[in-house]
Amino acid sequence: MLFLKPLIPMLVTLGTSVLVLWLWNHFFIKRKRNSSDNSKFAYQLVQFVLAVSLLISVIIASPLAEGTRNQVLALIGIVISGVIAFSSTVFVTNFMAAVMLRVTKPFRVGDFITVAGYIGKVSEKGLFDTEIQSENRELIAIPNATFLSNPVVVSQSSGSIVYTTLSLGYEVSHSYVRPLMLQAAEQSGLTDPFVHITLLGDFAVTYKVSGLLNDVQLILTAKSRLNQNLLDVLHLAGIEIVSPSVARHIQQNESTRLIPGRFPVHKDENLVQAEEIVFDKAIEAKELMAARKLILRRLDEKRQEKSGDAEILEAELELIEDQLAALQT
Repeated sequence: MLFLKPLIPMLVTLGTSVLVLWLWNHFFIKRKRNSSDNSKFAYQLVQFVLAVSLLISVIIASPLAEGTRNQVLALIGIVISGVIAFSSTVFVTNFMAAVMLRVTKPFRVGDFITVAGYIGKVSEKGLFDTEIQSENRELIAIPNATFLSNPVVVSQSSGSIVYTTLSLGYEVSHSYVRPLMLQAAEQSGLTDPFVHITLLGDFAVTYKVSGLLNDVQLILTAKSRLNQNLLDVLHLAGIEIVSPSVARHIQQNESTRLIPGRFPVHKDENLVQAEEIVFDKAIEAKELMAARKLILRRLDEKRQEKSGDAEILEAELELIEDQLAALQT
């Protein structure tokens, strides 16, 4: 038993370390369902720092020779310093970018963003990349470092400007087409529409029609509806939506017009909303996060009241957590 005596300090430290890690892990597992994403992220960081600290404590308490112990500690210090020194590498840079994004919070799950040429809705935020769902329903994993080196455009939940551009010949007066364009924007469900003349070209005038979309979840449908209504309104008014530079390449007499003949004005009330298909994962993730937040608030109230409904809410919360986990796999 004498040979175990030098090992007692290390064994005691090791047992204490295992106990501390178990208690912390147990606390985290118990609390993570009732915490926000930022809190869970902080738990993970603290757990990593705690594990490294306990490892160093075990090495210090070990019966190694002083020189060997110092060499092991120096090696650990070199490894940690090396990781920090090479923070410009992709792995660590994306991790540090994730920390910064959690602090600054430029966007949330379900937000419609544009960054580095990518456009879509945020469906998941990870430690090393952020996943967005594009207009083609593709899931794109963007490294978190991209959000630090590129400007991020986030559509505000209070509304977003929807616009389109088109060119008309100089023979069409702007005072005549502007009211028609405003009418098309209003029919598209846009509020406070306005028209700008953005370019006086060699053969045509370029107009920009804009309006405020209050429901940003329907941004794709709103853009399509605006283009559709512009076609209908201008064609019904007998206006060609084609510049003279195009007409020059088509042999036609003066009576030929590039306007379709009889055509119905489309009604899209029964059409499927494109966003429901394109952004299905992002929409589901946002709804689950909102439901989770609501249940957490109600759960805190019921716990303070010591109500028996808390168990029901905990079961609902567990179901939502499982759905979120399944969504992220």
